[in-house]
Amino acid sequence: MNVCGLSILTRKTLVTRRFGSDAWNQFFQGVARQHPSFRSLITADSVVPLPAFLGFHDELMRRFFNEDEASYVRLGRDSSRWAVHDGPLKTLLSGNDLSTVVSSIPQFHKAYFKDASTWSEAALTDDGVEFKVHELPAWHPYFEHFIVGYIAEILELVCANPIRIRRVRGGGTKQYHYLLHGGVPEDEPVSHRTPRVLADVKSTLSKREFEVLSHVALGRTNEAIGVALGISAKTAQHHVARVYQKLGVSGRVGATVWLMERGLAGNLGAGVDGVPERTTAPVAALKRVPR
Repeated sequence: MNVCGLSILTRKTLVTRRFGSDAWNQFFQGVARQHPSFRSLITADSVVPLPAFLGFHDELMRRFFNEDEASYVRLGRDSSRWAVHDGPLKTLLSGNDLSTVVSSIPQFHKAYFKDASTWSEAALTDDGVEFKVHELPAWHPYFEHFIVGYIAEILELVCANPIRIRRVRGGGTKQYHYLLHGGVPEDEPVSHRTPRVLADVKSTLSKREFEVLSHVALGRTNEAIGVALGISAKTAQHHVARVYQKLGVSGRVGATVWLMERGLAGNLGAGVDGVPERTTAPVAALKRVPR
């Protein structure tokens, strides 16, 4: 089984956007030392042997992201958003009719995996979209959590609903069955949900961006954030703008609503992991910062 080079190009786009081209170049050179197939020029039409690709992907997750389920799902969603909305796979989504979009989902599996026996199917039901994958060569979080996140984002690109993911059967095996739906989540105490959401936010933002968001959650201005973190107000403003872009909000009010909807408004700020203790600077001192 081989993996299409488009997968590599998608990761390059996402990593360079978030961490810069130097970080990608250093990472890629390290992978090429370990896997000779990465020393050849890789284009969207290239194919990479599966063992080399999984080695590449494992190192990618260790270097730039987390290795938990939520991080794989988030990366799958981000990859889908670029490849399908901005990248070379836009043509696979023919029209906005939901039944047509769902019928095209198995084509994505074929586009990425070459010389493979694995296959997928998708069906539109009253409950949502039933998505199944069969005959995987082995289980790997990439094959399950990344792919399910990727397909969920395809649906979110054409639906108004936030697309939720629920495993029906399988998981951790060579085949699985998921329901991708737009229903209301099952009742769950915020205290149970918050750790998962918080981990998802941390996988989306850089450490500095997470620190900045923690201060935004406290209602602090760019100037106050700059003082607390030892950076200029302009740099703080740049980080705040990046956070808004990644969360899909347009300002502090939107960010506050976003945090409240996810039960995070009272869980970020001083004392949260990743936020320096100096963020607890007295409010009176912050008021003296020039506006």
